[in-house]
Amino acid sequence: MITCRSCGKQPAAQIIGLCSDCLKKAHTAELVLTIHASRLKYGLPPSPPRNKNGFPCRYCANECSLGEGQTGFCGLRINQQGRIKSIAPEKNFVAYIYYDPLPTNCCAAWFCPGSRERGVNLAVFLYGCNFDCLFCQNASHRQIGQGHFLSLEELVEAALAPQVRCVCFFGGSPEPQLPLAIEASQEIKRRSKRLIHICWEWNGGGSPSLVRKAAEISLETRGTVKFDLKAWTPELGQLICGVSLERTYENLALLSRLFPQEDLLTATTLLVPFYLDDREVENIARFLASLNPYFPYSLLIFHPDDRLKDLPITPRQQVKACYEAACRHLKRVNVGNLHLLDRAI
Repeated sequence: MITCRSCGKQPAAQIIGLCSDCLKKAHTAELVLTIHASRLKYGLPPSPPRNKNGFPCRYCANECSLGEGQTGFCGLRINQQGRIKSIAPEKNFVAYIYYDPLPTNCCAAWFCPGSRERGVNLAVFLYGCNFDCLFCQNASHRQIGQGHFLSLEELVEAALAPQVRCVCFFGGSPEPQLPLAIEASQEIKRRSKRLIHICWEWNGGGSPSLVRKAAEISLETRGTVKFDLKAWTPELGQLICGVSLERTYENLALLSRLFPQEDLLTATTLLVPFYLDDREVENIARFLASLNPYFPYSLLIFHPDDRLKDLPITPRQQVKACYEAACRHLKRVNVGNLHLLDRAI
């Protein structure tokens, strides 16, 4: 952690160099590229490709335009002879799976009835992401070459094991592999003789039609759809995530209108020290309350990771201020990762 290079007063992450207020004022496309150039060491482009003669990928809000042989921002989609394909063989994910005993550490566990069932959750970790969050808590998703191919059938068979009560797709984020994940979910639902909850933990920046299909599956199986709301201010969001957050909020509003059923949708915000403050949280909470004042919202205490390892655990004062700000608008607010507070300042 350093002192802001602009105002010389407030703390800042070293990779960013600016405090939250100065960062918002200094926002430029060049600054975003500079901050996210660290992606290059993983063989990933620092921004969504925009090849004038390329072919479009429509899986997420980035809508990369890829020239021949070019890979998308997520690292998973490639232009091969004029067709946008996955780098994995047909009907294969780049992923790994494991069984997580219930109750699990799922972000919806504080209110989801499924987390109180006896059995296990099938956790599906999907490599790749359409965001590039500097504070990613699962940064290994960028190491796509270390991922292995998992067939749709292998995933379905694992989900149909007798002890499985729910399946959670996360990562990274599901968006770059969402069509195949939807297909696998539909197959699980079709072949299972019992109810298996299908859940999604994503950044929410996917194609609206795909996001809707995924949410329908969760509604039918009594699962949950978790949106990770990274920030409220557009400039701050793009600088810390590398891309626009606009589609995330549009998709959340869309699903809220289409599926007003209680406890299908939920949201989280990671309280990044000195950046995701009570002003950001209050604006997010106000937005969520406009959808439903009982919308379940969880504030997650930050653990130093990825490119923000120089920041501390979220200070207690920031947690308190953010919690109070959210409670001014929402009836149900949770604080996750409470065990980390023992090490907070």
